[in-house]
Formats: sequence, structure tokens, C-alpha cells
Amino acid sequence: MSKMQKSRKSNSDLVNTISELKEASRNNDAPIWKSIAKKLEGPSRNWPSVNISKIEYNVSKNGKVVIPGKILGSGKLSKKVTVSAYSFTKTAAQKIERAGGKCMIYNDFIKKNPTGKDVVVIG
Repeated sequence: MSKMQKSRKSNSDLVNTISELKEASRNNDAPIWKSIAKKLEGPSRNWPSVNISKIEYNVSKNGKVVIPGKILGSGKLSKKVTVSAYSFTKTAAQKIERAGGKCMIYNDFIKKNPTGKDVVVIG
């Protein structure tokens, strides 16, 4: 690839999500959203895959979590947590909702937490 070419994502939803994360970072003076956007700009094979058990271990009750990748369903979750990720497996989403938590996409999560205060980034 020459210097003139730019690597671009072909998934238009992902491109929109990245631009909205960057815009939220600028508008709300919240560097957390820019760091999530930078991770999503990289190759998807480098995105983290996080198990439910890691969320259980690292997050307190009623906590807020952002994962710049995918959530997998291995492990148990006993806490009510709000989780935002690019994608969820079916079992992960079921376990989070069974524990009383919420699975959200980035855009909805940013609307509820514009400054990113008290948000834990795993991955």
C-alpha cells in the first residue's frame, strides 16, 4: 500500500460508529471514546474478545463497562452491569440480561454516559 492510499473499513455501520465515537470525544471532552474508536479502527483480529467471567471479576455491582470488541458467554455473572460492546454472543447477552444488566450499542451508551465517567474499559 502506498502512502497515498488509506486503509478503510468496508462496513459502513462500523465507520459510522467510529465517527460517532470520535465526535462524542470532541463534544464531551471525553478521551475514553477516542481510545475506543482507535481500537475499532485497527484490524478486527486485534479486537479483544472478553468473557463474562472477566466482567464479573473486574466490575462492581451496577457498574458500567465498555469493550472495544466482542463479549463471549463463558463464565457466570451475578452482578447487575451495563455493558457496551461492538458485538455480543447470544449466551453472553442472555447471561447479562438474566443478571439484571443491559447490553447496549456504543451510540446508546454514549447518550447515557456522555463524559465516560465511572466507565470501565476492558480489553
